[in-house]
Amino acid sequence: MLLELGMVGAVARILTDHKDDINGGTYGTILVTGSIIFVIQGIGIAIIGILFAWLSTPYLNLPEGLRQTFCIIMSIQAILSGLRLSFTSIGSPLWCHQRLDLCNLSGILNLVSSFFALWASFYFGLKLYGLLVSATVGSVIALLVCYKSCMYLNLYPSHFWKPRFDLKIFVRLLRFGSDLFMMNLGNQLSSASQLIIVSQTLGLKEVATWSVCTRVYTFAQQFVNRIFDSSAGGLSEMFVRSEMQRFEKRFRDLLLVSALVAGLAGSFIALINNSFVSIWTSEQVFWSPWNNLLLACLLFVSTITRCNVDLTIITQKIGIIRYARLIEGALFIFISLFVITDFGFAGILFVALFCNIFVTGLISIGKTARFFNISILEAISGINYTPILLILTAVICAVIFNLPFSDLYIYLQTFIQISIFVSIIVPFAWFFSINRMFRLEAKAVISSTISSLTNVIWSRKSLKPW
Repeated sequence: MLLELGMVGAVARILTDHKDDINGGTYGTILVTGSIIFVIQGIGIAIIGILFAWLSTPYLNLPEGLRQTFCIIMSIQAILSGLRLSFTSIGSPLWCHQRLDLCNLSGILNLVSSFFALWASFYFGLKLYGLLVSATVGSVIALLVCYKSCMYLNLYPSHFWKPRFDLKIFVRLLRFGSDLFMMNLGNQLSSASQLIIVSQTLGLKEVATWSVCTRVYTFAQQFVNRIFDSSAGGLSEMFVRSEMQRFEKRFRDLLLVSALVAGLAGSFIALINNSFVSIWTSEQVFWSPWNNLLLACLLFVSTITRCNVDLTIITQKIGIIRYARLIEGALFIFISLFVITDFGFAGILFVALFCNIFVTGLISIGKTARFFNISILEAISGINYTPILLILTAVICAVIFNLPFSDLYIYLQTFIQISIFVSIIVPFAWFFSINRMFRLEAKAVISSTISSLTNVIWSRKSLKPW
């Protein structure tokens, strides 16, 4: 993830600046220059992976009989990773032309084809080498879908076959990519280091507990982040076309929706995560209910921060954010090592929340306020009721954790908690966490969607059989 040096995002974003003139020359130059960069990086990843595979086996304590198998599988996986990166430019136009539906289709077909290829490989006795067959089949199909989609939609320039490498474009991509790389490195320090810290201080058993009990949080985070990620291409287009009033309104709307969904998802985690973990593990894992409240707050705060950070990427005005992410990650690791022994999981979650708010959060919100020439309070004015939603959830949790039904049969307890979420939390979010104009717009979108689906269903029913 780090060795691509942020170039995947850089090519996709800078390509947006010239998407309205596909045959103008610059658009194709960016694709070709990016392709050359990706090929070089792909070769580098393949070489590093192969060297790691064959040189690291003495230090991994692998059984003697599995070392050769490990080296072969790891080497071919490294080559496949390098090839995937080398062909990244083929699908880059889909993002800037807002065809994420085709990107998602490519990902779906990748997963489905990989699954059946793995199944068939195991069936025919390929054993662990079936992993290589699965990865190859999935990658080829995903690549073909992206290529055919771009060809069908005419997203490649007509003279794309002429090789052109532009040094100025290369430097521009490298500068922007280096900023994204610094931010990705900071993200890795904050997220990937958590399991390492837990394993080195609390032990492997607690690593399993952490992985299981934060699974719903991880899923919710991916779901919430998709809201802004799926709209980044459209926001980039508005910015490039200088549609600033529309750009600001849509950014505020996306910030509001992301915050609201994060608040709802956080409330769901706070109320129901413990019951989910108990059902999943047959009540073999202990996880303090109050850790769920910290997860809920962390989901909400990190979502707000991420939206404001992504705004700097869209506008290509990253600035100090590149260092803020690194400082947040380093500070998180440093403080966590001191508090986790005494405070356990709650300590590491509180440190993550503290670092996100007072490092990247404040800096990114300040940059948003300066970009739109508004105050910091105005920059977060659209989400001022969502924290109340989390406070309400905390009060409800404090009450239900001390009621008699907290010791009831786990499935009945879960049903009661879901009922509370649906009957209290969701209505409060709808009527108090979003303004009236946005509710009217949301109702119109929902009604239009339902109407379209109904028309499709009835039109199919009315078709006469052949």
